[in-house]
Amino acid sequence: MEDPVNTSEFWEACYESEMDGWDLGGPTPVFERLASELPKGKICVIGCGRGYDAVTFAKAGFDVTAIDFAETAVMSTRERARNAEVELRVLRENIFELPEELYGQYDYIMEYTCFCAISPERRFEYDRVVWQLLKTEGKLLGLFLPLDKDLEEGGPPWGVKISELHKLFGLHWDLEHEEMPKESIDRRADREILMVWRKK
Repeated sequence: MEDPVNTSEFWEACYESEMDGWDLGGPTPVFERLASELPKGKICVIGCGRGYDAVTFAKAGFDVTAIDFAETAVMSTRERARNAEVELRVLRENIFELPEELYGQYDYIMEYTCFCAISPERRFEYDRVVWQLLKTEGKLLGLFLPLDKDLEEGGPPWGVKISELHKLFGLHWDLEHEEMPKESIDRRADREILMVWRKK
């Protein structure tokens, strides 16, 4: 029997019942900073939610593809882009079933609350997916959380350990940057880590 968390219906139900604790109600401060600092390029926002960060990167001049498989997320992202008068590509897709035409297309992948939302046994698949989407030497911009939760406590969100991230990504990536961001909102302070991994 398929884990419900792997279905779009599960996430749609979360939106409908307002069980969307991952939603900050606006852009993520860390990604606002990165959008202003990084060289412009093509970026894919996976698990884009309501599109706050996707629109932030589009407004900063990036070529943005936003992906989610909950209809509410996709519709909200499209509406937010229209209201902000920016262009971005919005796809309703399961990240584990993406069309091959997307492979090797992106300079950056933006990760926030997608990794902790997927079943832990699929994390190796996640590693493969983001690696395939990136160009050679493309970068995964990952804000990973919650660091203070063990996998045994269940999820989503499922816990994340820094040592696990190093082990998972260490084979096919070079770690360019790691920090505990000062901009984290209060309820996530010291519970998340920013990592920038470059595809080997």
